[in-house]
Amino acid sequence: MNTKNKFKDSLNKQLQNHEFLCEYLNSAIEENDLEYLKIALGDVAKALGIADIAAKTDISRQSIYQMLSTEGNPSVKSLFQILKSLGLTVRIEPEHRKAS
Repeated sequence: MNTKNKFKDSLNKQLQNHEFLCEYLNSAIEENDLEYLKIALGDVAKALGIADIAAKTDISRQSIYQMLSTEGNPSVKSLFQILKSLGLTVRIEPEHRKAS
């Protein structure tokens, strides 16, 4: 097994832990980079089963793969549906800024 496959296997195993999964996605959100978020959400979706997510969201497997690809452009509605199917929600909090 090559290093890339070992990493993916290790990541898939870690993503089975709900707390790790949340931290993984939160780190992607904190980067403020939609491309990174799509990759992270794609990793989570693959680890937990795209077919299960498709069944829970009524979004086809192919559409999920496409929207979470580097060329994808998921709508906010689709992202929220996927997150909800994973038992997750989005929360808005004030940004903590350093005092001037």
